[in-house]
Amino acid sequence: MINRIKKLWRLLDAETDGMLITSPENVRYLCGFSGTEGTILLTRTEGFFLTDGRYTIQAQQQVKQLTIITFREKVKELGRLIKKLHVKTLGFEARHVTVAELHDLEKETRLVTLKPCTDVLDRLRMVKDPAEITLLRKAARIAAQSLQEVMPLIRPGIREIDVACELGYRMKKNGGEGPAFQLIVASGYRAALPHGVASLKKIAAGDVVVIDYGTVYRGYASDETCTVFVGKPTARQKKIYSIVLEAHNRAIAALRPGKTLKMIDAAARGYIEQQGFKKYFNHGTGHGIGLAVHEPPRVSYLAEGAAVAGMVVTIEPGIYIPGWGGVRIEDTVVVRDRGCEIITPNDKRCTCVA
Repeated sequence: MINRIKKLWRLLDAETDGMLITSPENVRYLCGFSGTEGTILLTRTEGFFLTDGRYTIQAQQQVKQLTIITFREKVKELGRLIKKLHVKTLGFEARHVTVAELHDLEKETRLVTLKPCTDVLDRLRMVKDPAEITLLRKAARIAAQSLQEVMPLIRPGIREIDVACELGYRMKKNGGEGPAFQLIVASGYRAALPHGVASLKKIAAGDVVVIDYGTVYRGYASDETCTVFVGKPTARQKKIYSIVLEAHNRAIAALRPGKTLKMIDAAARGYIEQQGFKKYFNHGTGHGIGLAVHEPPRVSYLAEGAAVAGMVVTIEPGIYIPGWGGVRIEDTVVVRDRGCEIITPNDKRCTCVA
């Protein structure tokens, strides 16, 4: 973990002499703590981990190389430490600190310059090390195995929520910590909802079913979308599936170091547009994934920067037609030196059930 703290300081400018880490993902990344109440305060020579009495024992077990402090009033304790350490410019996670929390912190640190460091922290976890990729691969395999076990349940008459509940149970039984997000099981006309979380709707013969699911393994998330057909697909269903699959494959083929993230998005988006479905693809082509299921970088027409070896992103184009349904195909992909590696193991060829 100490190397990750050094990495953070290399990314920060020279005038920042203190850093406050509050988001659960960055706290875990930097010190290994997996609880829900933890804050890190760093200077260039010292490091402190602050938590309340509920987590003192857990912190002693998980947190190494930082001084552990159990607080009664967090902001007052932070103010005392910051003054004692003579911090002049304190970086903080602007995206994670609320206005109220910032106001309280300002009151306790009146002579300290508070500096938003969102862009630095976005870059901190963007490139994964081999140990992280191993955990991401394990999460993906647990989730994929669980979906295969649930596939026989997908048949006419079963409710979307029943499929989602069984899938969540299987992922935990197979070694996951639980769903990485609210599972999406959207069938028939509901498949036109990109985030159509499972409902009480019964799956019917002839439906397209979009299943977007993932689990967490030792803190790291998986994310994959499979679209299946209940019965033999119609000509239109097969056509739209084939367009989305080709867009997905083109984006993956384009994903390599040095390619801009906009270009990777354009590889998928451009093909869908050529096929006449431009207005039915209304989200980015992908996103980073790691300790958070959605994290930088984005793969979209608004994205900045280029792919770098070690980045882990999703590729998930889709077509969503109101009143008809939709198709999304998603894999999680590691950028390698000469291309990329798909770590979500399910075959994305057209799948029929029931």
